[in-house]
Amino acid sequence: MTIRWALHPGEEADAVINYFAPKYEELTGVRVEGEILPPDQLRDRMSIEAIGGTGRWDLGYHSPGWFGSFADHVIDLTPLIEEYGFDVSAYPDLVVESHMRSSARPGEYIALPTTPAAPMLIGRQDFFEHPDEQAAFEAQYGRPLAMPQTFAELREVAEFFTRDAGDTVAGETLDRPLYGWADALGSGSGITRSFIVMLYSTGIQGWDENFEPDITHPIVAEVAEYFVDLAQNTAPREAQNWDFLEGLDYFRDGRLAMATLWPQGVGTVEDPSGRAAGNVAYQPLPKWEDNLAGFEQGVPFLGGGGVFVFDTPNAEEAFKFLHWMLQEQEVEWGRQSQQFSREGHFASDELRNMEPYYADFLPAYEQTLEQVFVRQGIPEYGTVMWQGTVDFITDVFSGDLTPEQAQHRWETLMLANFRRAGYLD
Repeated sequence: MTIRWALHPGEEADAVINYFAPKYEELTGVRVEGEILPPDQLRDRMSIEAIGGTGRWDLGYHSPGWFGSFADHVIDLTPLIEEYGFDVSAYPDLVVESHMRSSARPGEYIALPTTPAAPMLIGRQDFFEHPDEQAAFEAQYGRPLAMPQTFAELREVAEFFTRDAGDTVAGETLDRPLYGWADALGSGSGITRSFIVMLYSTGIQGWDENFEPDITHPIVAEVAEYFVDLAQNTAPREAQNWDFLEGLDYFRDGRLAMATLWPQGVGTVEDPSGRAAGNVAYQPLPKWEDNLAGFEQGVPFLGGGGVFVFDTPNAEEAFKFLHWMLQEQEVEWGRQSQQFSREGHFASDELRNMEPYYADFLPAYEQTLEQVFVRQGIPEYGTVMWQGTVDFITDVFSGDLTPEQAQHRWETLMLANFRRAGYLD
């Protein structure tokens, strides 16, 4: 028997092909073939094969925002989860809600998480702990220097550490400018991914259970103005060309005091050849004070994906492979893929000792996953929320529209789509 899997590129795909597939075949005689597809083709190619009923793949990459395209072509995993004892409770509740459930198939488990991911905040611990920096910060702001616990504190710390070449930081003279904070701010997905983290941290949902938009709330204009100020005054100009994970070399090379970090970038900032290695502080994103939902920390957009099982004759055998890889080989999955989401990943001394920085990174990342935003499971999400955010923050950042003008346009687009879909009269 051969199980075929359509994979998204990444270390987890390499782990499947290079380690888990050959090991499973050695143990069981069942062959697993992984096919890594280009990210910009993955959804369309899987959809074509699924709709055509070709049975080309038994397993497919699951992105929660795409599930509407595959809802009629994958099996309900609930009976197999129960039969083989797959431990759903090993995942954080919000990961289960986002990556295993879908309103398109209520009451079912439709996928297993493999790469759920959310961003966190990192800082140069040696900068924060240097006595000269601590004294200067307290003299200027009237409080001790520490990793920011609110976005208001983040702006102050970012402002404090933004310095010109020739200035000093932590007792050393800078040969290049130092920036207080950065994230990928490239047009389209870059700046949107960065901004939507702050937007969701305010408690904004996009719309309520009656499909009434909340994006015209004054807090949306407030967070947009904050974001523009932070990005334009404390981040390098080059960040406006960065997309996902790009620019982390600035942190690695000592040119950033703080940065937003997705877990896939931890190896870059801890590169032993860089200046930050061994001096990285990790924590969840700070909270937005007076947010509408009472959040106690920042609420990042939960990205990444998982794997669903197509309705093919090999479906049960495909699930058995996933059960073996993700649960029976739980620690090895973390080691090989460098993806962490199960309770066992965070409790494993073996994994914490795998890299010198994992003892700090893993607990902070576990806490990050406890409070994330789960995308609403409607087919229009990409149009009304993701693309709506793209258009909103792009035009506010450029100055083409005021936040209020962009909010009005966004609300008009959202309501038109909801009426067209029949959610509103």
